[in-house]
Amino acid sequence: MEATLRAGLGSELAVDTGMGPFVRDPEVEERGSWRAIERRDDRLDVPSCRSQACRIRYRFALAEAARQVHDRNRALEQQGAFLAPPSSWLLRPLQDGEARFRLEVTTPPGTTFATGLFPAPGDGAPAYEATLDDLEEAPYSGFGPFETSHISVPGGVVDVAIAPGERDLPTSALTAWAERAGRAVAGYYGRYPVPRVLVLVLPTGRRAIGFGTTLGNGGAAIMIWVGRSATEADLQRDWVLTHEMIHTAFPNMPRTQRWLEEGIATYVEPIARARAGTLSVEEVWRSLVDGLPKGMPRPGDPGLDEARTWGSTYWGGALFCFLADLQIREKTGNRRSLDDALRGINAAGGSIAVHWPLRRALDEGDRATGTHALRDLYGKMGEAPMKVDLDDLWRRLGVVADGRDVRFDDRAPLAAVRRSITARPAPGHADGGR
Repeated sequence: MEATLRAGLGSELAVDTGMGPFVRDPEVEERGSWRAIERRDDRLDVPSCRSQACRIRYRFALAEAARQVHDRNRALEQQGAFLAPPSSWLLRPLQDGEARFRLEVTTPPGTTFATGLFPAPGDGAPAYEATLDDLEEAPYSGFGPFETSHISVPGGVVDVAIAPGERDLPTSALTAWAERAGRAVAGYYGRYPVPRVLVLVLPTGRRAIGFGTTLGNGGAAIMIWVGRSATEADLQRDWVLTHEMIHTAFPNMPRTQRWLEEGIATYVEPIARARAGTLSVEEVWRSLVDGLPKGMPRPGDPGLDEARTWGSTYWGGALFCFLADLQIREKTGNRRSLDDALRGINAAGGSIAVHWPLRRALDEGDRATGTHALRDLYGKMGEAPMKVDLDDLWRRLGVVADGRDVRFDDRAPLAAVRRSITARPAPGHADGGR
């Protein structure tokens, strides 16, 4: 690694906690020669960088880090591919977080650098840019013999990097899976919500589709595990990749509002798939009938901001989104919906590439719908629990659960609202009334 730092960034540089021991031979250029720097835990103190521009260089033992740390958020090996966000191996100044960094990467033949960081403007050598604040939790990245594909979807690009590993599925099936998920999300938002997303596919011994996780801050990257014996039918049924891609459309929230990030992905995922024709309408409503009760507060539970259970985070957040969708549609005569709110947030610059306070997101969403539905509902559910009569809502929507089956009553008062939730919206505006 070689780094040039402008004046005024301070003398302290750091990598992620616990990654300092893998920084080797750090040096600073002084008067035309290189001088060794002492490392202390995860930090370097370079006095000559305090008030003037300076150059440093060092090696980072990424393979050793991956084998010892074995943590997907810091360093991980997948059969010769080494996965780690840049914060693990890129020393960063600890002040002036609004400054931008530019990263240029060269690799030997047979090795690819895959990253979710957004490319820097211009042509030439691969380069990426973001702010120093972004670098603390920058997107997943990796070096190795990845098999890569570049997929265009409406409004953006899905870059797929498949790590080495045993798998029965052909590459064409995995890229088709990523394209399906990308098009479903682009269909819900009117376009793909970020200009580029990296999907890192890790073949494993697990069956079917495993865990998925998404990181942003200066870009967007999804890491997802696919079982060695997974089939094309498994990919057709999968919901995980669509769920993770929906995360790219909403800004990073403070930890107390993680329920909204997960709630949006939980609520929107089946709707987006239904509109894309890969999930039946009955399955959408079956999932809501089964899932939303898991988000209902129990006696003694706090509001969503303080709740920490799986049910409150995923299904409590989904319940908030469901109620917001219904309220927006009722207040606007079904001319506006949660679609409009989420599209408005994204159009205002809200995506996983940035951090926003909650109220900014709620205000942008309400502005897009011409209502106060999001702010009002947060006032009722964020700080204190709110009981919801789901049985009455199913009756008004005309959703009838009959054992494992779901059927619909089109004479119900909100039957048109129910139909519009899963209907594909007309280009340019909400799906109201259809």
